[in-house]
Amino acid sequence: MVSRVVVSSPSTIANLGPGFDVFGLALAEPVDIVEGRISKKRGIRVLNISGVGAEGISRDPKKNAVSIAASSAMELMGRDEGLEFTIKKGIKPGSGIGSSGAGAVAGAVIANELFDGGLPHTQLIEAAAEAEGKIAGSAHYDNVTPALVGGFTIITSIKPLEYVRLEPPRMKIVVAQPAMELPTKLGRQLVPKEVSLHDAVANVGKASAMVAALKSGDLKLFGRCMVDSIAEPVRIPLVPGFHDVKRAALKSGALGAALAGSGPSVFAIADVGSDAEEIAGAMRRAFKRAGVGCETVITTPGLGVRVVAKE
Repeated sequence: MVSRVVVSSPSTIANLGPGFDVFGLALAEPVDIVEGRISKKRGIRVLNISGVGAEGISRDPKKNAVSIAASSAMELMGRDEGLEFTIKKGIKPGSGIGSSGAGAVAGAVIANELFDGGLPHTQLIEAAAEAEGKIAGSAHYDNVTPALVGGFTIITSIKPLEYVRLEPPRMKIVVAQPAMELPTKLGRQLVPKEVSLHDAVANVGKASAMVAALKSGDLKLFGRCMVDSIAEPVRIPLVPGFHDVKRAALKSGALGAALAGSGPSVFAIADVGSDAEEIAGAMRRAFKRAGVGCETVITTPGLGVRVVAKE
């Protein structure tokens, strides 16, 4: 019987411009490492949290994405045994690259592996989305789906849950993380409940072109269409220097740039032959001009959650 499982759960970028609540992309780095063990004591406990931003994450099992998702998955399996978690954060909370989503997916997958539940991907996604919803204020699937299955994902339906997974072409991704947090709950509150027909049509057109670009491998078209007319315009005032950061990325060779999720991180894509370090440096300097410190990560599209140890 399996008593211990360790998983690597990836960061993700949602929306990618016009794909609000629909598009998601798994990243190769950074990742969270989460260990789960069966406990003789009933209930779920979070024993330890370390790594980036650990001090701001609750160990209360009712307020932690890992434990909430594990509990939801166990309920689906009809299990009520004890579980203990140890979490090593590599993904900065509140940065817009799916920190809570990665934790939620890790919790659901670990519970499924420990109890040999055989839950399908759709149910694991539901368990993870429920957990992220309790953390972020509303369940959304655009981060947890790519965190589970990897690649580029498109949410086509919520009830019932349906998604499409595409294998993205090779590219470099630069993520600029300013020294600030922007809670997802706040970012979602800013999104208008009604939008103009003009803006809706603009987003549909660009999102459709991005999918076509992925299928054909046309990164220039993909990057050119990473423009959002609905959510990003109301969020960027909360990100000092956004327009300058985007211009700096494009001037340095990026093919497109946009907010990562609800922000505050800004990401840029570039072809594999580009100088990603130059793009990263330009984005850091632009944030500095706006009076904000910044760290950058250079990464690529990644796989979904992986089991790295099981015993």
